[in-house]
Amino acid sequence: MFCNISEIKEYSVKLDSVFSELSFLRAEYPKFYSWYYEKVLSGLSDGTRKIFLARSPLSFGKVNGVLILKNTTEEKKICTLYVDKDSRLLGFGTKLMDLAMNEFNGEKPLITVADSHIDSFRPLLDKYDFTENDALDDYYVNGRVEYTFNGHLYLPESKTYVA
Repeated sequence: MFCNISEIKEYSVKLDSVFSELSFLRAEYPKFYSWYYEKVLSGLSDGTRKIFLARSPLSFGKVNGVLILKNTTEEKKICTLYVDKDSRLLGFGTKLMDLAMNEFNGEKPLITVADSHIDSFRPLLDKYDFTENDALDDYYVNGRVEYTFNGHLYLPESKTYVA
């Protein structure tokens, strides 16, 4: 399916609508609100973060997908890759992943995936030959596992790897 991908380059009302689109993530990432409004938005200003929106001309302005990237000398990371449920299996994830790979000049970025989403992400991760590195128990939410690919997350003393 054809889609338009646009980058949000500065603070605007669109940023609040992106947060609204992703607000369901607060259940999986308790600090999502502060991360988005403090780290992501400040990263837009200093150029270390980018936000892209995918839309189909047939969706009448609806956001079909969101990609949030972090690109610093220390870390190249896909922070958020989201495709609306009605838009899955239509190529939006592939288009956004292609864009991420281009943004990182072909270097495979770090990405983490919650255990509740790992099955839906597997085909995309396999397609791009991402390598699973860690399974982190209770990293963001107690009782949940966060899988890392193409790198490692900082591991505080209170967190453990899943055996």
